[in-house]
Formats: sequence, structure tokens, C-alpha cells
Amino acid sequence: MDKFVQKKQVEAETIKTVSGTKRKRHRSNSIEEMDAVLKKEAKVVESTSRVFSKNVIRWTLHNSLLIGQYIKKGDNFESRANIAAFDLDDTLITTKGVHRFPKDANDWKWLNKKVPERLTKLYEEGYKIIMISNQSVLNPGKKTGDKKRTEFKNKIGQIADSLNISFEIYAAMAYDKYRKPMIGIWNYFVENRNVGVTVDKENSFYVGDAAGRIENWKLGASSDWTDTDRKFAENIGINFYAPEEFFDNAEVGSFSYKGFDPKKLPRDVPLFTPSSSSSQLALPADQCEMVIFVGYPASGKSTFAKKWLVDAGYVHVNQDTLKTKQKCIRACETALKENKSVVIDNTNPSKESRKQYIDIAKQCGVPVRCFWFKASEALARHNNMYRHFNSENEIQPLPDIAFNVYNSKFFEPKLEEGFQEIIHINFIFEGNDHERKIFNLWYS
Repeated sequence: MDKFVQKKQVEAETIKTVSGTKRKRHRSNSIEEMDAVLKKEAKVVESTSRVFSKNVIRWTLHNSLLIGQYIKKGDNFESRANIAAFDLDDTLITTKGVHRFPKDANDWKWLNKKVPERLTKLYEEGYKIIMISNQSVLNPGKKTGDKKRTEFKNKIGQIADSLNISFEIYAAMAYDKYRKPMIGIWNYFVENRNVGVTVDKENSFYVGDAAGRIENWKLGASSDWTDTDRKFAENIGINFYAPEEFFDNAEVGSFSYKGFDPKKLPRDVPLFTPSSSSSQLALPADQCEMVIFVGYPASGKSTFAKKWLVDAGYVHVNQDTLKTKQKCIRACETALKENKSVVIDNTNPSKESRKQYIDIAKQCGVPVRCFWFKASEALARHNNMYRHFNSENEIQPLPDIAFNVYNSKFFEPKLEEGFQEIIHINFIFEGNDHERKIFNLWYS
């Protein structure tokens, strides 16, 4: 076992944590757009390349994941139980100047001279070396994506020349389950690239600079821009170290987890309020009404509708299913004319979007209730990535614009709009222990 890792496992350190603020969100890229571009260039990428380097890197694609493998001549790059995983930029390498982002394939140097020595020693001690990096700039959907991918592959070739030990690198090119802190890359590696050997999590680790360290974690130091590397390691269940801690054995001070923490989601809240005896979710079958939902995308509306209203006989009107607003309106009119209760399962953030349905209810002489889903934007964004991660890539994450549009149009629902009652719906996670474990992962 690496002496540093062994030392850290023995030490009983308590690291003070402080609350943080929400980090900037990033947009999702169209998976269809990516697929089209990557299929077009697959013959080029799924090849070996030694441009600007002496050594051969084999590049392959898996969905939005770009994978590079270097095997030293005469080496047997076998599966190993102990994994030494590293972020790339500002962890193993940095730019040659004070600028943050590299100018070209040659604009890199080792973070310090200890890095290649330490990686070589780890490999000789039986660790498998892998690099895991978020690289959205390589995305084929971006204007400079092709150029950046070429530069990136050339740079990794140069790193192989300098390092000259076998390693793999995994680059997440999209805002999907492969992007840290989500563990899609790790799962793919364990299931497909380290076959036949069970990873020893106790002796494996991840090193990254996105550690959530607060301002002045060392004298004069700025706070880390994010904490995704630390969250990534916690999601996996392996040890985490900042670069200064790992390579220089330096103290790294306090850190702060930013963003939404699903583990802190209250579990003892009522399903809805007010919860007086006069309030009920579904009316008896002989009564007709309209229920209008209001709430963020991915706030649990459709799941709630199917469980509590559709199963009770309500007609389900949902624009994701019907595709157009006009079809939703026609379906609503048809249901009420047939004396059937109806639930409008859309986000309905504005007064105008709700008024169209309220007017139909008035014309048909039926009462209208509002079910306002109280899940915060942070929780809804978490749900968005959870259902993507938990769907084996069948459900793609909603882009940022879906949440931004909701915010720009939102107007708090009022009784004066024509509602007989406004019921607040609280988000309550429903699932087995395994599903709860997946829900409790960090997704941003």
C-alpha cells in the first residue's frame, strides 16, 4: 500500500465543514446532436494516434465519454484491485503561464516535479493509474469541439511520453451521468475496464483540486471554484485528497459542500398542506373538478398525478405526452364535457398559462383547485439528474433553459385567479433502500 495512503487511513482527522453557496449551473447538451457528430467521426477517433508524441494512445468512444489508453511497450495493463485515480488539470498538470486555460496542446507542464515520480511509484506498487476529467470543451456540439479534441489527444500523447507508464484517461464531454460528481465513469470503468478484479475501495483513492476549500484554506489562498472532485470520491466511497495534500503532504484546511444536499431533505413532512379534514387529494367519482399543477420541471408532478389522481379516475393532461398546448386544451374540454375530472400536469408558472384552463372550467361550471409543488429549484435540478442517472441513459436530463424559463415566467398562484383552493404539495422521496442510496448521491 502507498505509504501516504496508509498514513491517511491511520490518522483520525476531523475536518471542519462550513455551509456554502449554490454554484453556477451548466447547460445540458443534446444527446442526439452528440451522437450524430460522434458517429460521423467514429472511424477517426476509434483508432491509434501518435500525433506530436512518440507513444501510441488508443482512443475509443462510449456514449459521450472519450477514453484514451496508453500501454507501455512490453507492459501487461491488467486489471488491478488498487486504483489511483486523478483529476487532470490543476491536479497533475497546469498551464505554463498564469492563465487558467491552455492555449494549445503544448501549453502544459507537471504541477510539480513530484507528480511523475509519484505516479510511477504508485504503478510499480501495484496501483492502476486512471485520470478522470470533466472536459465539456471537447463536446462535438461546441463550435471549437473538433479543434479542442485534437489538441487534447495530442497533449495526452505528450503526457504519455513524459510519464511512460501505462494509464487510462476518461474525459466526460457532456452534462450527463459521466460528468463528475456523478459516478457514471467510475461505474463504466469498474464494469468494463477492470474486469475480473474487485476494486479495493479502502485502498483506492481520488485526487482532485475541486475540493471545496474555503477562502484562506492556506494563507492568502482563494476558495476552490467548486467541490465536485471531493463529492465524486464520496459518491464512490473512496478516499479523497487535494493535490497539495497528496503530493506535498500539506494541510488543506476547512472545506464547504456547495449546492443541494439530498441527505438533508426532511423526511417527516406531510404530503400536502393544509391537511385539514376538509381537504382531500381526489374527489369522489361522482364529482367533477379541474386540478391545475404549478411547479418546477422534475419536481415530482407526473409521479404524483398518476399515483393520487389518475388512478382515481382523473383524465391526465400533459404537454410532454400530447406535445402541443392546443391538444392539451382540447383534451381538457373533452373531459369536462363528459363530466370527468381532469388534472393539468404541466409547469404552469404564469397567470396567463393557468387562465386558459381556468376559463374552460368556468365555461363548464366546474370548480378549480391549484396543487402547488413546493420542491425548490435545487431539489428539482437534483431530481432531474437523479432520474437520468437512474434510467440507464433512457431519460436525458433537461437543459438549464427549462428551469430558467420557469423562473422567468413564475407568478405565485392566488385564489383571486379563480381557484377554490390552493394546496401545497411537499416532495417526499419514495423508493427502496437502493433507490434511496442512489438518490442521496451528489449530482452537482
